Amino acid sequence: MIDRATVDRILDATRIEEVIGDFVSLKRRGANYLGLCPFHQDKNPSLSVSSTKQIFKCFACGKAGTAVSFIMDHEKLSYPEALKYLAKKYGIEVVEKEQTPEEIAARMKGESLLIVNEYAQKYYQQLLWDAGRTHLIGLSYFKERKFTDETIRKFGLGFAPAGGKSFAATAKEEGYKEEYLVDSGLVIKRDDGSLSDRFYDRVMFPIHSLSGRVIAFGGRILTSDKSKAKYINSPETEVYVKNRSLYGIYFAKTAIANKDCCLLVEGYTDVISMHQAGIENVVASSGTSLTVGQISLIKRFTDKIIVIYDGDAAGIKASIRGIDMILQQGMKVEVVLLPPEDDPDSFAKAHSREEIEEFIATNKCDFITFKTNLLLKEIDNDPIKKAQLINDIIESVSVIPDQIERNVYVGMVASRFDIKEDAVFQKVRQLRSRRNSLEQSRSRMAQQDYPEPPAEYIPAGYDENVPAAESADTPDQPLTDAFLAVNEKEIIYYLLKFGEYPLHTDDSLRYDRNAAPADVPTVAEYIRKSLEEDELQFENPVFRKIFEEYFAQPHEKEADCEVAQGKIIRFFSTHPDQNVSKTMMDVICDNYPITVKVYRDSLTPEEQLLGKNVPRVVIAYRIKVIERLCAATVKEVDAAFKRGDGEACKEKMRLLSALNTVKNNLLHLQASKK
Repeated sequence: MIDRATVDRILDATRIEEVIGDFVSLKRRGANYLGLCPFHQDKNPSLSVSSTKQIFKCFACGKAGTAVSFIMDHEKLSYPEALKYLAKKYGIEVVEKEQTPEEIAARMKGESLLIVNEYAQKYYQQLLWDAGRTHLIGLSYFKERKFTDETIRKFGLGFAPAGGKSFAATAKEEGYKEEYLVDSGLVIKRDDGSLSDRFYDRVMFPIHSLSGRVIAFGGRILTSDKSKAKYINSPETEVYVKNRSLYGIYFAKTAIANKDCCLLVEGYTDVISMHQAGIENVVASSGTSLTVGQISLIKRFTDKIIVIYDGDAAGIKASIRGIDMILQQGMKVEVVLLPPEDDPDSFAKAHSREEIEEFIATNKCDFITFKTNLLLKEIDNDPIKKAQLINDIIESVSVIPDQIERNVYVGMVASRFDIKEDAVFQKVRQLRSRRNSLEQSRSRMAQQDYPEPPAEYIPAGYDENVPAAESADTPDQPLTDAFLAVNEKEIIYYLLKFGEYPLHTDDSLRYDRNAAPADVPTVAEYIRKSLEEDELQFENPVFRKIFEEYFAQPHEKEADCEVAQGKIIRFFSTHPDQNVSKTMMDVICDNYPITVKVYRDSLTPEEQLLGKNVPRVVIAYRIKVIERLCAATVKEVDAAFKRGDGEACKEKMRLLSALNTVKNNLLHLQASKK
C-alpha cells in the first residue's frame, strides 16, 4: 500500500491540466481549460478543466473527477496503479507502507503463483509449436478450428502432452517449488507423495487477469472419450476466483470501453473466433453460470451487455437466469439468438466482421421480446401457462433498480400481453416489497445474531442476490425517505465545500450571538453539533462514511479557510473508495436548476450566505426526520387502537403530540430563515 505521505507528494506535484493535456487538446477559456471529452463522442468542447480546483467535469456526459480518477477511467487502472502512473510522470519515488509479515507472505505467495502460471503458459505454448517432439497434434486441432498463427500466439494457446508427469518433472528441474506447483492447481500431489500433472493430452487455453497476467488454465480433450470430461479448468487459488474472472477480458477491455458495449458468449473458442473475425468487445463466462462478480467486472467498462445464444433451446433455458442478474445490477441487456445450426464460434468463422455486426444490430432484441418468443411456443394457448409466462417476465422487470427504466418495461409488458398497466405495476410493487421486507428482516436478524428463517417463510421466487426495493416502490415506507436523501446531500455539500469556513450568523440556533470572532464555529462544527444533539445519523451509507471520515481527519488551523477546505476536497476526491470519491465529485459539481431566487442568490458569493443556508438545510433535515417519526407513530396509534390497547394508544398519542410540537417549532424557525 502506498503510504499517505507519498500520496500527498504525488498529488502536490500533479497538475490536472498537464495530465489531461496528455490525452486531450486543451485551450484556455478564462480561468479554466476546455477540450473534447474523451469519454463520449464529443463534437463540441464539453470538458472543463479547473486548474485552481484541480478537477474536471464534462457538461455533456456528466463525467467528473480529479487527475487520479481521469487516469483510472481513461487508462482502466486501479487507484494504486493510477497513483504510480502519476508518480512516474512527475519523477516521484513511490514508497509503500510497511506490510505485516502475514501481508508480505500472502503477497509473495500470490506473486509466486503468477510466476508459476506464466512459466506453465510458456511451457505449453513451446510444446505446441515444437515439431521435433511430435506434439503437432495440438497445433493440428487449432488449425482445424481455422485459427491463424497470429491468433494462436495472441491468446497464448498451448498443448499439454500425454503421460501426466511431464510438466511436474520439468518444472521441478527448473527450480520451481513443489508447494507453488501444487497450490497453483497445475500439479496434483498423490497420497504416496508423487506429483502428477492436472492437464495432459489436452490443448490449453490460458485465462488472463484484467491486467494480462496468467491466472489459470482451461484444457480441452482431443479425443471423443465419453468417460473423460471434455473441458477441465484450474481450481480456485489465491489469484484465480472463478466468479470474478472472465475469459478474454484482458483482450476485450479497450474495445468494450470504446464501443460502450460488451458481447457475452459461453466458451473459449467463441471468444477467439470472434476476435479473429475482428469483433473484439467479447468475453466468455467459460461455460459456468454467470455471476454478480463477472457482471461487475464488465460494468467497469460499460453498462450495456448483448448476450449471444446459439440455437440450443435447452442450453438457453439453463442460462436465462443470467439475464435477471444483469438487469439486477443496473445493466442494459439485449439478446441475440443465432441460427439453429450455429454457435458464436462457427458463425464468426463463416462471416465477415461487417456481416456479424449487421446480424447483431438487426437481430438483437430486449429481454421481454426474447423471453416471450422463447417461451410462448410452449404454452399452446393454455391460460395457466400463459399466466406463468407473464409472471416470469414481470419477475424480471421487478429486479431492475432504475424506476424510470422499470416503468418503461411495465408499459411494454402491458402492451405485449394486452393487460392493464395498473395490474403490472401492482405485481411489480408486490414483488419488490416482498424482497425488501425479507432483506430488512435478514438484516435485522444478522444484527441481532438471529438464525436464518426456516425455508417455508421464504417467499416463492425470492432470489437472495436481488437488492432491496427502493423506498418509493414500497407502499408502507414513508414518502419522506426521498426528501431525506436530498437533505443529506445538501448537508454533505456544505460540509465538503465550506466545512472549514466560519459560520457568521446573527441568530445562530446554538451559539451565542455576541460570541467573539475567535469563538465563531466553523460550518463543520455547527453541522456536527446540530446532528449530535438530536442523535441523528445519515441513512445513505456513503454520506455517512464521508461524514464520519471528515471528522476523523486531523483539522489543522489554517489562516486561509479556502486552503484548509482544499485539503479536505483533495482527501475525498482521491479517496481509495471509488464510491466516496465519485459521490464527492457528484455533490460538489452538481448543477441545481436555475430559478429566479437561485439566480439572484448566485450574484452573491456563496460563502457570504452560509449563515442563512447552512442552518436552513439542517432545519429542513430535522423536519423530515420528525415527519417520518410522526408517520410511524400514526401507524402505531392505529395498530394499538385496532387491538384495543387503550394505554398504548394514549402513550403513542402523547408522543405524536410532542413530535408535532417540535415540528411546528422547527417550521416557525425555518420560516424565519427564509
